[in-house]
Amino acid sequence: MLEPEELRSLQARAYGRDSALTEAEAERLRELEERRVAPVAESGSAERVVAGPPVEDPESAAKSAGADDAADEIDAAGVPAGEPSADVEDGASSASSSWRSALSALRPRWRPVALAAVVVLAIGVGIGWLAFGRSGAAAVELTADQQGWQNDLVATGVYDPGSIHALGVEEDVVIWTATKGGQERTCLILGTGEATVPTCERTEMIAATGMYGSISVKGKGDLQREVSAQMLFTASGEPAVAVSAYDYDTSESGITYANEAESEAAARLSENGFEAGSLWVVGYDGDVPIWTAVQTESQNQCLIYDGSTDEAPVACADPQTMQEQASGLVLNVVDTETGGVTHLELMSNRGPGYLTITREGDASGAVGD
Repeated sequence: MLEPEELRSLQARAYGRDSALTEAEAERLRELEERRVAPVAESGSAERVVAGPPVEDPESAAKSAGADDAADEIDAAGVPAGEPSADVEDGASSASSSWRSALSALRPRWRPVALAAVVVLAIGVGIGWLAFGRSGAAAVELTADQQGWQNDLVATGVYDPGSIHALGVEEDVVIWTATKGGQERTCLILGTGEATVPTCERTEMIAATGMYGSISVKGKGDLQREVSAQMLFTASGEPAVAVSAYDYDTSESGITYANEAESEAAARLSENGFEAGSLWVVGYDGDVPIWTAVQTESQNQCLIYDGSTDEAPVACADPQTMQEQASGLVLNVVDTETGGVTHLELMSNRGPGYLTITREGDASGAVGD
């Protein structure tokens, strides 16, 4: 057998996980190693030292994976553990420097493999974040108009100083995050210049469940486009968002209502400028449904009494104003026959919330809740 082939064969058997060499084979391996290392040591070129079979491709690297384990098992005398032969021990001192040279060449050969594994892991994490969205660490370039929108948010004084950061732009919708009350609450804000929709929750709650916000803009043709964002905190505590957008027909909601009368009222409200997908019954005054909905054009949140006619009482408010004033939707409905007033208050600035109904006395002085 030629020496290079013999050397590779002995190394594969010695450094493999199931190493098994006879005393004679171990002596022969040491002899061949000394022959290969000595000339290189004399020339002083560490780059040309070859202490093991060349790693030409991933498959070859996998076959030689035991080499690093074997290197960890070399004892102080430079002899593989588990081979306490007297003949081997006699030659240990003379071969010690050769083994060290060989191991110094072997370890750098495996170091790139380990580094490659780390790089692959890092790339995998990066792909995960790219798939998820954008974190606060990445700067977002805003147009002059969009920067103006952000300046308007800062000017409200509602949010903690320096806490407003843009995390993304989708369909000309800017997605910001901010904090309130000394970081007690965290807000996800979507804005277009014409409308701004903030959603705020306790920071500790967001850390556990995340946060969702959305805004509607004009889509293609007669369609509306909803831009939505989901926010989570990264392991380092920074907010990160995933943004998506889709077009939908404002006349179709897919919502099933309690009866035909409510379905007809929802269709009427949709025709009158409310987003079909935002129409929810949040309570009843007797048999009369109380609706909450979003105006398509303004993105204002509205509270609607009955909704079965074009004259149905409605109260609307801008979500940003509601956030600034920590207020809800208030609607007073006057009974034209008795003069009694029904006071409706919805403590929510987005979607279903807590509805309170209070009745004030009518002309006869009767009072009820």
